[in-house]
Formats: sequence, structure tokens, C-alpha cells
Amino acid sequence: MSFNIGLSALNAAQQDINVTGNNIANAGTTGFKSSRANFGDVYAASILGSGGDQPGSGVSLQNISQNFSQGNVKFTNNTLDMAINGEGFFVLDGPSGTNYSRAGNFGTDSEGNIVNGKGDRLQGFRASDDGVALGGGPVEDLVIDTGEIPPRGTTRVDSEINLDASAEPSTVIGANLETNGGRSTDPLPLALGDPRLNGYTANTLEVTGSDGTSRLIDVPANTSANEVAQLFSTVNGVAARGSTTAYITGLSAGISGFSINGREFTVDDSNPDHLSDLVSAINDSSANLSAQLVDDGGTDVVEVTHNVGADLVFTPGTAGAGSITIDGSQPNQNGDLEPKGATQNLDMGGGNDVGLVGGTVSFTLDEGASLAASDETSAGDPIDQQTETGSIFGDISQPGSLEGVAFSSNEFDPGDPDTYYRSTAVPIYDSLGNEHTLTQYFVKERDANGAPGTVWSVYLQIDGEDIGYDPGATNSEPSLARHEIRFDDNGNYDPNNSPIEITNWQPTDSDGRPIAAGPVPGDTNVADLQTNSNFTLDLSGLTQYGGEFSVQSNQQDGYAKGQLSGLEINSAGLVSARFSNGQSRAIGEVALANFANPDGLANLGGTSFAETSESGQATISGAGTAGLGAIQSGALEESNVDLPEQLVQLIVSQRNYQAASQVISATDQTTQTIINL
Repeated sequence: MSFNIGLSALNAAQQDINVTGNNIANAGTTGFKSSRANFGDVYAASILGSGGDQPGSGVSLQNISQNFSQGNVKFTNNTLDMAINGEGFFVLDGPSGTNYSRAGNFGTDSEGNIVNGKGDRLQGFRASDDGVALGGGPVEDLVIDTGEIPPRGTTRVDSEINLDASAEPSTVIGANLETNGGRSTDPLPLALGDPRLNGYTANTLEVTGSDGTSRLIDVPANTSANEVAQLFSTVNGVAARGSTTAYITGLSAGISGFSINGREFTVDDSNPDHLSDLVSAINDSSANLSAQLVDDGGTDVVEVTHNVGADLVFTPGTAGAGSITIDGSQPNQNGDLEPKGATQNLDMGGGNDVGLVGGTVSFTLDEGASLAASDETSAGDPIDQQTETGSIFGDISQPGSLEGVAFSSNEFDPGDPDTYYRSTAVPIYDSLGNEHTLTQYFVKERDANGAPGTVWSVYLQIDGEDIGYDPGATNSEPSLARHEIRFDDNGNYDPNNSPIEITNWQPTDSDGRPIAAGPVPGDTNVADLQTNSNFTLDLSGLTQYGGEFSVQSNQQDGYAKGQLSGLEINSAGLVSARFSNGQSRAIGEVALANFANPDGLANLGGTSFAETSESGQATISGAGTAGLGAIQSGALEESNVDLPEQLVQLIVSQRNYQAASQVISATDQTTQTIINL
């Protein structure tokens, strides 16, 4: 009997050494859970026996239990390394079926499956087609697609911008004025010899600049249009430009030549193209002269212009013959010459006739600038002495003497920052993923009374090209797109503003060649279109508050093609792929399992466990739900073996083994003594 007791003690001690040794051997195994040998005493019992006469029969191994306490978490540089902080097991599928593990050292195989070192595939929940994890459903293999993500054309642009409520309007109210003094006197002046006077009388004008400064400007008699323009060049907010145009309406037979401002031109009227030749000669003269043929009621006449507004003086040439007819008229709306001066025949055959045509001056007056007749000249002459018909300004004492129309100067020009308040740009994409730049230019407008109001304009260009429609155009060619934006008195975007739909943008390359699908005419459902260039610009996030221009957000939903550049796994186990185009897409969600009795799991080796009837069925859910722990990416759970404790246990097991051997030795000696009797 004693021999059996000793042998059972030896066997128990050996089992304890085996379990402790296995723990020590796996102290560095990722996800390993230590074990403990549990022993029970053995008694021989009889039906009629009592507790007082039951000698012990030794010890037996009842079970080896797993310690599922949390191991330390060690951080790594591999995104696919995962540790579970809390309860739960990774769900794996391998050749032998479904198994469970706490070891999260994963990688990928040739097919993109997330696998462990044994090749078992990590299980999870599927992501939807638009890349959003569903957070449940049947479990399946988690697969990382290493291919390219296709491009997506922009269908919507959302801007959140504050426009400064105190900003001044970008446009300037003013007027365009043109002197209406006609072309000198009636008839055109004939000057014999020098000086050649244009017949314009002296004037004094009272000019107020846009800075509020007023002054008198004397215009001497016989001043040419370009000289008048120079007199006003120093006034703030006043721009002036001289122009002089005359018409050669007739050339007599046998005409030989004449001079314009001292530059001589010859005419061969036997040549059918002599008028075209004359135009070419004038344009080639490099004398600030230009010419063209115009149709005056079915008759070609030569229009001669001095480009800076000097007087045009017609004189005989050195080999002059015949005569020419000049006219100081201008074309009307029908293209026919509208008389503003008299027609004059000039003898070019050695006579002394000189024909002189004076010019006109065009003024551009900015807001606050004005131009009017002075109460008196600088010499003290009364105003009525400035009203001769020879004045370049006409009868400036009468209304309408300076003909003009109101205008808003600084008409929007994307190349001139002075014509708009601010601009902002956002990249957009065509259907093939080519990147383009949408630029928004904001212009502060005035209200109906001319004061700064709550109305703005936004002008749009893509890659510096116009993308809008001209409402008055008869074709669909792009023009500068302008949209009106209104705000309420609190600076909030008016919801009654018209939506901005871009429906005629044709994506092109830098040479203007189409490179992607163009717009679908008449299709306003742009939010669902990705195969053409239609898109919506949503400016409902705009505000008009006091403060600087600020762009809180410029978002759009398009992108270029992209390649996989990295992975991210959050604490909920959501696996997302990052692509080179800046996009992120959910691949799936890691599934975790738990059991009613984890101690009942069967140990398969390789830090894997199998479900048994004692463990109960696995309950599968997402990380952080149903009592399951969170997932830490880029980390691994170390073995929970307490190495010092195991070394001490090894010493205890060794001592127990030695003591058990003494039981056998003592029993042997006793038996030997009895035999020797």
C-alpha cells in the first residue's frame, strides 16, 4: 500500500514539474496563458466503512487549469499586431476549423488574408460597399485588397467662409463721359500756312477728384485732345484719353499724293486696290497713325485715327496732284457716317489748302469725382464766354454737353485683385481623376441706394477658364459665371439664394484639349452623377459677420486614383485602408469571441483553443461591446507567466518529488526488515 502512495506522490510531483516547466518554457510566447496543476487526495472507501478507519491511498492529478488573466501589452511597429485589453479571443479559421486565440501577431498571405503564423485566417464583419463597417452580421475572412482605388469625379463642393461685413464694395460708382464738341468748326478749318490751329476755344473746368480735392484746370485755345487728356492725368479718380479720327471720303481722278501730320503718302488711283494700299501704307508709317477701310452706305472710305489723340493735319505732298475729301464724321449704329463736322475738299495740286481735324476726349470718373464748367475762367471771364461752338467740350454751360452714362468701374477681372474682395481655391476632380482648381472670387456689391449692403457676387473659374453661361448668349459657350449671394440682417446666409449648379464645364488639359467626360446637358441631378463634369457648389455655410475673411472649410467629394499606403485599426477593431490619394476606406471589423466558461476550452497548442461542451458556445461581437475588451493596434499581449513565481514552484515540486522518493525508500527498508526476521 505504501509503495502505491509513494508512487502516486512521485507521479504528482512529476506532473507539477511538467506544468511548471511548460510555463517557464513559454514565458516569452505571445498570448500564452499559464497553467496550474490541481491535485486531489485518494482514499480507499468501502460501503460499510467509516471516516475513522480510511487510510489515504495517495494523490492524483484532478485537472490542469488555465490562467486567463491579462498579460502585459508590448508595443510594436506592425499595424497588424493586435492586443486585446480585457476579455475576449480572436476568432480564427484554419484547416482544422474554427479556433480562438489571444495571440494577435498577424500578417497577410499572398491573397491578402490577415493570418497568424500558422496560416489561420482572422475573422471579422464585412464592410459595406461604400467602406463603412456594419458592426455585425456573419463573420468572414478579413481581406486587404492591395489594388488601386478607382477615381471619383467631384459632384459636390461645400464651402464655409466668413465674408467681412465691414468690407467696402469692390466696385466703384462713376461715369464714362465723352466730349461732344464735334470736329472743330463748321466747315472744317482751313489754315493757310503755320500755325495750324484747330479752332477749339479756351476753357476752364472745375474738377473734383475722388479724394474730394477741387481745382480749376485751364484748357488753352487750340489744345489737342491728347494734350487735354494730359492736363487731367494728375487728378485722383479722373482718367482721360484723347482720340482723333477723320475719314477720307473721296480721292479725285489723278490724285498723286498728300501728307498726314508731315508723313507723305502716294496714291496710284489707276490700281484698283489703291485704297487698300493706302491703308497699308498708313499702318506701316510708324507715326502713331492707324487706318482701315469702312463701308459708308456701300462706298469704301478710309478711316484714319491718331492713336494718342493729336490733331490730324492733311497737307499737299511734294508731288501733289488732284484733291481729297476729308470728313470729321463718326459711324452711327447702322455703320453709316454720322456727320459731326463738315466735309471739305482740299486741293493737293500745289495749293495752300490745309485740312485739320481735332479730336475728342473720353473721361472715366470714379466715385466722388466730377467735371463741370467753372463759374469763371482763371482770367475772370464769365461762363458765357466759354460756350462757343469751337469748344472741344461743346456748350458746357448746358446740360448734356458732356455726354456720358453711369457705370460701375473696376469691372471684375480675375487678374486684378483690386476688382474683388478675396478669392479662395479648392482642388476638384474630373471623372478620370485628373485634378483641377476651382477658384471662387467674392465681390461686395452695393444696395439699391448705392450704399454697402448685404449682397455679394461670387465669380467662378476652373483652371483659370470661365465655366458659366451668359444669359443673353445664343449658344452654350462658357462665359464668366456670376452668382448673387444675399445675407440677412444678422449676417446669415439667405436660404432663398438660388442653388449653384455647374453644368457646362468641359475638363481640358493645359493645351485646351478635352481629357474627361463633359457635362450632361440639362441634367440637374448632379449629386448622383460621377460619369460627367456636372457638380453642385453649396455656399450655405457662408456668413457675413464682422471680422476678417476666413475659410473654415472647403470640402469636395472627388479624388484621384490611389494605391494602398497604410492601414489603421482603431480600438473598436475597425480596419481601415489609407490610400495615396488621401482617402480612407473601411475593410471590415475584427470579431471577438467570449465564453461562459473559458476554463473549459481545449488547448490546441500554438496558443489556440477550441470550443468544448464545458466552455459553452462562443458569443461573437465587436470589440468594446458585450463585455469584450478593446483592441490595441501595433501591440502584442505578452505571456502572463510570472517567472519568479514559477521558479519557486519548480523548487517546491522538486522537494515534493524528493520527499515522495523517501516514502518509497522507507517502505522498502521496512519491508526488508520484515523479510529478514
